[in-house]
Amino acid sequence: MTGVRWGLAGLVLLASVAVTQFQQQQQQQQTNQIDAKTVEGWSQKFGAELWVSLSQATRRESIQGQYDNMPQLSVAEVDGFEMVRTMAAEVQIMMQHKIDAIKRIMELAENIALDHKYDKERGSRLAEGRYVYVNAKKLNVLPDGDSGGNGEFDRYLSQYRDPSSEYYAPGYSRLMLNPDPHFSGIPVNTSRSSVHVPTNVFDGEPKVINAIDWSKKLDDIFRDNYERDPSLSWQYFGSSTGFLRQYPAIKWLTYEDDPDMYDARMRDWYIKSAASAKDIVILLDTSGSMTGLRKEIAKHVVINIMETLGEDDFLTVLTFSDETRPLVDCFTDADGEPELVQATTENIAEFTEAVNNIETEEIANFTSALVTGFNLLERYKTGQARTSGTGCNQAIMLVTDGVPYKFETIFQEHNEPSTPVRMFTYLIGREISDLEAAKWIACHNKGYFTHVTTLAEVKEQVLKYIPVMARPLVLMREQHPVRWTGVYADIEVPNDRMLWVIGLAKPMTRGQLREELEAQDREGTFKGYKLMTTVSIPVYNKKNHTNFTESIRVSDKKKVDKVKKVRIAELLGVAGTDVPIAQIEKLIPPYKLGVNGYSFAVNNNGYILYHPDLRPMIPRSGAFQEILKPNYNSVDLAEVELVYNPRSDEPRYNDSNLFMMRKEMVDQKDGVQRMTVKVHMDDMKRVTIREQDYFYHNISNTPFTLGIVFPSKYGKYRVVGGLEVNDPGNRQPNQKVSDFLEKDGKWKIHPDWVYCEYNYGGTRDRLFDKPEDMMHHFLMRLDDENKSFNWGQSRVRPLPKCQGNGVYTPDCQKCDKELVQALILDAMITKVFEDKTSSADSARPGIDTFFAMMPRSQLFQLFGINLSFVATRSGLTRWEEHAPPPDPVYDEEHAFDPENPKEPHFSEVNNEATDEVWYKRAVDYHYNNPESFVFSVPFDIGDKRPTVVTATHAIFKGKGTKKAPAAVVGVQIDYEHFRNKFMNITNKQGGTLSCDSSKVECYVIDNNGFVVISEDPLNTGKFFGEIDGTVLNSLVQNQVFKKIKVYDYQAICLESAAYGNPASIMMTPFRVMANIFNWILANIAFTIIRFELHHLWNPDWTYAMPQQSQPSLNDPNLVYDGDYYAYDDEYMPAAPVEEPQMPPLQEPEPDVQYEDEAPPTFSEKDNQLMQEYYQKEGGPIPILDMTYINKTQPKPCDKEVELYELNEEALKKEGRPLQGILRNCHTSNCVRQFTVSMIPNTNLILVAADTTCPCYSNRISVEPTKVDYGPSNETMYCEKLKTNLYRKKPHQCIKYHPQEEEISLCGSGCSFKMCPVVLIILYLTTYLYQ
Repeated sequence: MTGVRWGLAGLVLLASVAVTQFQQQQQQQQTNQIDAKTVEGWSQKFGAELWVSLSQATRRESIQGQYDNMPQLSVAEVDGFEMVRTMAAEVQIMMQHKIDAIKRIMELAENIALDHKYDKERGSRLAEGRYVYVNAKKLNVLPDGDSGGNGEFDRYLSQYRDPSSEYYAPGYSRLMLNPDPHFSGIPVNTSRSSVHVPTNVFDGEPKVINAIDWSKKLDDIFRDNYERDPSLSWQYFGSSTGFLRQYPAIKWLTYEDDPDMYDARMRDWYIKSAASAKDIVILLDTSGSMTGLRKEIAKHVVINIMETLGEDDFLTVLTFSDETRPLVDCFTDADGEPELVQATTENIAEFTEAVNNIETEEIANFTSALVTGFNLLERYKTGQARTSGTGCNQAIMLVTDGVPYKFETIFQEHNEPSTPVRMFTYLIGREISDLEAAKWIACHNKGYFTHVTTLAEVKEQVLKYIPVMARPLVLMREQHPVRWTGVYADIEVPNDRMLWVIGLAKPMTRGQLREELEAQDREGTFKGYKLMTTVSIPVYNKKNHTNFTESIRVSDKKKVDKVKKVRIAELLGVAGTDVPIAQIEKLIPPYKLGVNGYSFAVNNNGYILYHPDLRPMIPRSGAFQEILKPNYNSVDLAEVELVYNPRSDEPRYNDSNLFMMRKEMVDQKDGVQRMTVKVHMDDMKRVTIREQDYFYHNISNTPFTLGIVFPSKYGKYRVVGGLEVNDPGNRQPNQKVSDFLEKDGKWKIHPDWVYCEYNYGGTRDRLFDKPEDMMHHFLMRLDDENKSFNWGQSRVRPLPKCQGNGVYTPDCQKCDKELVQALILDAMITKVFEDKTSSADSARPGIDTFFAMMPRSQLFQLFGINLSFVATRSGLTRWEEHAPPPDPVYDEEHAFDPENPKEPHFSEVNNEATDEVWYKRAVDYHYNNPESFVFSVPFDIGDKRPTVVTATHAIFKGKGTKKAPAAVVGVQIDYEHFRNKFMNITNKQGGTLSCDSSKVECYVIDNNGFVVISEDPLNTGKFFGEIDGTVLNSLVQNQVFKKIKVYDYQAICLESAAYGNPASIMMTPFRVMANIFNWILANIAFTIIRFELHHLWNPDWTYAMPQQSQPSLNDPNLVYDGDYYAYDDEYMPAAPVEEPQMPPLQEPEPDVQYEDEAPPTFSEKDNQLMQEYYQKEGGPIPILDMTYINKTQPKPCDKEVELYELNEEALKKEGRPLQGILRNCHTSNCVRQFTVSMIPNTNLILVAADTTCPCYSNRISVEPTKVDYGPSNETMYCEKLKTNLYRKKPHQCIKYHPQEEEISLCGSGCSFKMCPVVLIILYLTTYLYQ
């Protein structure tokens, strides 16, 4: 009986299910207002008309036929590894030429320094105007109050004038400077060099001016190097005394409100050559005595030490009082012990930020600090951590206001007898009388002692450690290690790490900011960043001894100067030259890599030297120029090659293939690898999955490894061949090569590719305004010279010469014969674009023939086409256009709208052929659907009109899998015509069903989910998920779209630098009293300084920063002169800001409080005080949190975004439109139907959705958001900072020489007693800094 009961129950259940399904089907039929066949008919009709019309407009069949039938063309398979091996050899030869150049500079510098006769009076003669040198800051300077006009050169101040002349000025000079395109258009003089002296260096000091004097003889070798190799960029010699001699001579621009902070000795190229890699432990005293000015000087010392470190160095900062602690908590190992981290920009920024927040307390325990420092370095020398760090120089930097003992026992136990760790002591404060212990520690441990008393001398005192670290290198004499830097920007702001972290900005009005930006545009002071690498070499003093004057006190009132001969090992400086990244890329021709192929290079740290996905700048936003990201020069290979793994989508996923390739490249091994990666385009709005082949080879005598990449599907095949111009059989009688590309015709060539060019040192008559003018010039020469035309040598083996063994002449040229002949053949094939009608030969009978015979102007008007174009493998772009002329503007007031400038012509922004996104997308999409056009509209264009739809189609040559892209044809269609065409089709063929109906919403969406056509014009260019995320989710679930998560490891997040929660003041009532007390003290101190009462006690007193008046919070004209802050909406931040998430409707909006005060304005008196402060101290205090500091700072972070790609196979597999129903999407329990149909011959789909059921729609954005690592967010970020991926230590380490024991120079000190009143003022004024 039990079984019977269960059986009956089952039957009842089945019946119930059947009834439910029947009811649902009935309900679906009742609500089904969208007929799938009708929607499919719309798609078929629209796609067919587009295919026919665009084929005719682009001459697709004609061009395809010519590439198929041209006898000079073939499809060849390329050997990727052989290609990269050859390219690496070419780059190595070019780089060896640069190494040879700096070696010649080094050899001459050492010899002339050895022969130089030291003149201690030369500084006096400089001050008196009896000696002069080309000071870059005093070059071509107009007198104050100059009224302007022509003949500026005659009005420049100069010492080489009659003393009675109004333009006579001691120390000034003038030179003819001419803009040179080889030097980025900067006015230069290639006959001379000029000298830059940092603000903190006095050029009249005997040692400085004597080095300036002997180094002027380097001009001869500078000129000789440039004549040997005109591809040389800037050559320079950075002296250990501080100045920089640079060739060719330039004027160093300075600004009154922007002090010159450049110091060559702080640059990476100098630091790397001056000494081998370093492991540094900084011990920072944070005991109770380190307050006020001492504390601020100590902060500056630490920051300046860190600024002298590069990516090859490792460091940590430990603070000590009663205990020794890591400055940054996360820089510890699993046992909580401090560890060394690589001196990357991000890590330095973490240390710098932490230094600002140190607190002083308790008594200093030097024993604990020293033992901790020695034990840490011992672990990296012989312990488990020896595989990390540099394995080279080790040093401890002790920053304190007093050392009570010598701690001999500690040094005997940890640092004797070989003294592997150098000790550098920085004693802070003027009032210190006992210096002996600190000096003994440095002198007995191969270090250097410095006494730092003011902020102005911090940099000079810190830099004294570098020559000491260089001593073993100098004593080796014959060894001159050659060093290469990582990538950097040529006009990078010195010490930009601090500027980024602090965010210092001076307030300006909106009008002032607008005027400044317009002035920059007029003067051309900002031309964009140029990425470089530098090769450098140390220069040694060949003298073994020098005379040293020492003051010896013989009584309480008398000192005697004693001169003695001492042993030295002196670094004279560093010689170097820049190598633009573009010069490396020239030796790796993109046309050889093919479309969607690319090259890249990495160094010994795994950081990329260049890569197509290296994005060093935060994009321009509003009125602000592009600015460098803080970590742009430490981007790892693993952060730009985004491996696709369908099983794991976690951030920073360790893919074994990628990390194996990275390790081999770091080790400079050769190899081949295949990976499937995520390739993003269009500012990370589009994505595709691509399988790629990687080939890599080392670049000898450098730390770099070169890699090239091909798409696996089509990358190993190339369309090869060109028109042999010397063969008359290739042309019609009397036909000239230049006829194929007429002067000023509708064609462009890739602006960055080298077709033909004259040598860099050519005369001005060999300069051309446009690449097309230069190309046409050479085509004319080909016609005139025929077989006698000299193609030159397009490679660098050896240095190319044009006329025997002579020097370069203005006629010296080099041409890439293969590329030029390919260009000429492509020009011949695409010359059909100049025909007035389409070709009837390739047209099929019927409507195609009708279109083919129609005049092109009528054809364009009929289809709404503004312009058609073709771009080829050789970088050629042709176009034809028949767009109606714009309406004339009669109102001069509205002739130009700066807020909405005129759109540039197609040819101005689409002239890079194979590098254009539309070219790459068309080639990629060819494998999904070879008979299709790829459509796109501008992102978020909305209802802005006029706008265009761009459609492109790839032309391949070959059959089966052995085929390669040869060209891409395309059109730009008037958007309104395009949209109306679609709407007309739906209205004519839909019966009662129409996209104009209020019951149906239609969307035409591209293959990445962006809306091309919508009823609402505001939706044009938007991501479909922002409009109807519910339908998009359904499409993802039905595998119509594939969701791909992409990570951006070069992202920047703007974070608040505010100090805590304002409500926290309620928790500590004493803070109210403290703030009041601080305010009183600050105003007392400010009054003393403002009225200059401090001069009564000490005329050399260091100025405090001036206080400013407070503006109104409602001032609409106040903005900041910064790159990432503004009051007015008109000036948006330049860095990307995370989009705030809207809170749920049911939750109340939280109360938000802001601690930041309104930014201040400067009064005239304040400006005067600030200028006096600059003159006294050489610049502002960047680490102090003054009231006018911008509290928003950009910080490197990881971001993620989910992008979408169409899966055509899902729709093709069904063989019919996809029909879907959304249930439970509204409280009324209605259902919403939608239909999806592929539009044939396009990358578009049509989505028709029912609007009668008001479903709630999710909003899906494709804006990147910060990666949320969960509760351990800070821990994960910390691990990212200190994680040291595999790296190769520099191959040369010179850290010891036995003769160094003979050197006794290790620093000196002095004492200074201050009256009690001044000490009180010192205590009071420190409150201004806090």
